[in-house]
Amino acid sequence: MTYEDYLLQNQYSQSTITVHKLRIKRFKGWLKHYGITEHQLNYSSLLKYAKYLQTEKKYERSSTNNELRAVKLYYDYLIAKGELMDNPAEDMAIRGKRIKVISNLLSEEELEDLYYSYDIEHYDTFFKATKLRDKVVLGLMVFQGITGIELYHLQEEYVQLGKGKIDIPSTRRSNARTMKLQPCQMMDLLNYTTTTRNYLTKHIQTKNSEQLIFGSTSQIRSITSRIIRNLKQYNHKVTSYSQLRSSLIVNWLSKHNLRQVQYLAGHRYISSTEKYVQDDLENLHDIVNNFHPIS
Repeated sequence: MTYEDYLLQNQYSQSTITVHKLRIKRFKGWLKHYGITEHQLNYSSLLKYAKYLQTEKKYERSSTNNELRAVKLYYDYLIAKGELMDNPAEDMAIRGKRIKVISNLLSEEELEDLYYSYDIEHYDTFFKATKLRDKVVLGLMVFQGITGIELYHLQEEYVQLGKGKIDIPSTRRSNARTMKLQPCQMMDLLNYTTTTRNYLTKHIQTKNSEQLIFGSTSQIRSITSRIIRNLKQYNHKVTSYSQLRSSLIVNWLSKHNLRQVQYLAGHRYISSTEKYVQDDLENLHDIVNNFHPIS
């Protein structure tokens, strides 16, 4: 298995693969210059590489972190091949100032209220069915933080009502995860999967009969957009799908550590989770602090 094969298996696009290969080519050039083999690389050596990128190549923090993530991915590949046991680049990232940019967040109670308040009653059978489908989607939004593309790839078989869990699939930008369902979701999901979904199958044309929520990516966006419009009736603070997900992630961070929230959110990189930490940190100038892995 080549490095490119490994990236393809992990659903990276061809353009992203090209960028990663270029980054690893630069990294290997640096290793060769200092007489270090791939298998000899350790944490101390990686610190020197990060310092080299910042001081000699004049890379900004974000660019340096992109290079380090490419190295981590490459060593994941070597581990997958059985050549190594540990990844020296695991958790490696350069810390800098976190900027508080997330505003207008909803509390855990407000997210729950949106779900409980969402009305599914309608005199027309078809519209009542679509409203139940929308409430199922809403539950996945406010309790599991599912993204639109994950919703599109979600299949009926991923719902484990007997275990009270749901498997959320991986995408090009997110990791797969198994999450608990809230008790309030269970009855709506049961009704949807046993009755309503079958009814909608006969009324909605679909190319993928295994989807939990039928529709193309554009149709999924239409469903979520309609839900957001309806939610504004219940809470005027609601603005967007991303606001609901950001609120959920920030709420998770008040209960769990970064690694746990990274898993719950499906983030590929810990740096993506860090963006939701609601505090400001001064840039650390000392090399030990600047290049220490995130705890």
